[in-house]
Amino acid sequence: MKLQTIFIRMFIFFAFIISAMVATGQDGEQRERIKDKVKAQRVAYITQELELSETEAQKFWPVYNTYLSEIEQLRASLDLKPRREMSDKEAEDMMMAMLDGRSKEIEIQKKYIQKMKTAVPAKKIAMLFKVEREFKEKVISNIKERRKNRMEK
Repeated sequence: MKLQTIFIRMFIFFAFIISAMVATGQDGEQRERIKDKVKAQRVAYITQELELSETEAQKFWPVYNTYLSEIEQLRASLDLKPRREMSDKEAEDMMMAMLDGRSKEIEIQKKYIQKMKTAVPAKKIAMLFKVEREFKEKVISNIKERRKNRMEK
């Protein structure tokens, strides 16, 4: 059996387990463990899909983790929760803040693309954004599937 097939099966298995735990509404400590497992799966998935060598991975992951941390901090700082009862002025301010946040996110991406290029070739960085999107889609798909299966029981 190919190594890639084994990784895919492992990914699917762990995604189902994690989604089941999330769906049952676990406490904060278990949620942290689930987050850690998803992060580990993300590392394995991205490493595999980008075909990172050991040397590339050692240089890439510290930069990528710092990048993710900065993006998460930016997103956490933005309070973009539309409400039905907000005024037009509040809605306009929120939309402008959202666009400003997107611009800041793009600036962060530009900064870290330059840093990542010291660790891996540009081709792999270009693939990174596609691979990240695929990973998120797979996790969401697995969660939806688990919920659907749970509802059918």
